[in-house]
Amino acid sequence: MVARRVTAVDVVAAALRRAISGDDHLRAFVVFRGEEAIAEAAAVDAALAEGGAAPRWAGVPIAVKGSAGVHGRAAGLDSEQARRLRSAGAVPVGVTATPRGGGPQTWGFTDRGPTRNPWAPQLTPGGSSAGSAAAVAAGVVPVACGSDGAGSARIPAAWCGIFGYKPTTALVARLDHSGLGVPAPLARDPRALAGWAEIVIGALPSTGPPVRACWSADLGYAAAEHSCGSCSSSSPACTTSATATRWTARWTCSCG
Repeated sequence: MVARRVTAVDVVAAALRRAISGDDHLRAFVVFRGEEAIAEAAAVDAALAEGGAAPRWAGVPIAVKGSAGVHGRAAGLDSEQARRLRSAGAVPVGVTATPRGGGPQTWGFTDRGPTRNPWAPQLTPGGSSAGSAAAVAAGVVPVACGSDGAGSARIPAAWCGIFGYKPTTALVARLDHSGLGVPAPLARDPRALAGWAEIVIGALPSTGPPVRACWSADLGYAAAEHSCGSCSSSSPACTTSATATRWTARWTCSCG
């Protein structure tokens, strides 16, 4: 029998205290799930007390990216990644801040002001998974849900000194018309990213031979300004063509 030193309620309650006590300064959250989170943690404890098998992430407190920012379908308590993590025993303690409106997406909005970078409060944490990155970097939760199309998890992870992971788009459901946006986690420990992938994605496929890739100026839908690197001309008369390219990895030993 495995001795249990703490309960899921203990762990989730401690995360809630950290979240609530520091958020007037950090501004990472837009919603706290106090009673709901404690009730979900108590249900985990009850299932374990009855002799049930412990879910992989039993009682692990997480934060969930708000749905108002870009890749809205990737975020929120009803997102597929949140549902799968909760089925594995994780307990969301709150919903995190995202940008509002147009313009730069590397910040988070709350009714108390913009989300702060835990390491330098005068700076932005990055975005659009701003609150999720700030909550993880501040030690409120060990892992948080985010999303990523062009860096929405990786940018705030880098700016906050944590780890972010954008899954290959073929492994998870795409979330926007560009085909780039996917669910993406943020964590203090890269092993938590691996755990997220096993729960949300499942077994990863084995790698195959190199594949061909094509470069696109407009992703098939977005207008783009053309500039020729050879003649610096932006005239319509100056055109370039995109061709398929085979990518191969070449390794060089530093010692010669």
